[in-house]
Amino acid sequence: MSLSDKSLLPSNLNQLERDLAGALSRISDIDIPISTVWDPDNCPVDLLPFLAWALRVDHWETQWPESRKREVIKQSVDINRTRGTRGAVERAIKAIRGDDVKLIEWFEDKANMAKGTFRVDVKSTNEPIDITDLQKLVPSINSAKNTRSHLVGISVKSQVQTVVMNSIVSRTAICSKTGPWLVKSVSLSSKNMLVCLSRQAITVRSGPRPILLE
Repeated sequence: MSLSDKSLLPSNLNQLERDLAGALSRISDIDIPISTVWDPDNCPVDLLPFLAWALRVDHWETQWPESRKREVIKQSVDINRTRGTRGAVERAIKAIRGDDVKLIEWFEDKANMAKGTFRVDVKSTNEPIDITDLQKLVPSINSAKNTRSHLVGISVKSQVQTVVMNSIVSRTAICSKTGPWLVKSVSLSSKNMLVCLSRQAITVRSGPRPILLE
């Protein structure tokens, strides 16, 4: 069947228009698995950024592992449905970090926060967190929160557990880079078994010079 038999376009088409009409006439032959493309668990990896855009994902990074990308997309449905609530803020952070998250509003801590403000407490276990991670959380928090509430800070508790066994020399250290932020407290604990020499140290970078605590 010729193009003229299938098309309602006029017969005086130029060659470019004929080529375009011919290409579009075969688009219905392409198998498009809609149910798979719109499923965060089964969507092809190379199509995940487009699915994230369609489902209004606020924050996206190409270097994320595949599992995190799929989780962020899945959580976006509930985040958009409950946008403006504390639950949406907590879901937004968990989708990105996967940590234990708790939102504290001003009326839950009147001694330290002004009316209409809130803070976010993040507990990170066995996964490092730095200032760049916190900076990436802020836009997602502001997008998920209501307009009358204001974020005043993010509290991070990072916990890393290690066990060293049958070792001659053991060195355990934590290096925390906080930039201009204030470090209120840092603690280090480790469990060493059958160790002849053990050294523990904490390095905190909170200004132009590091502080070494041993």
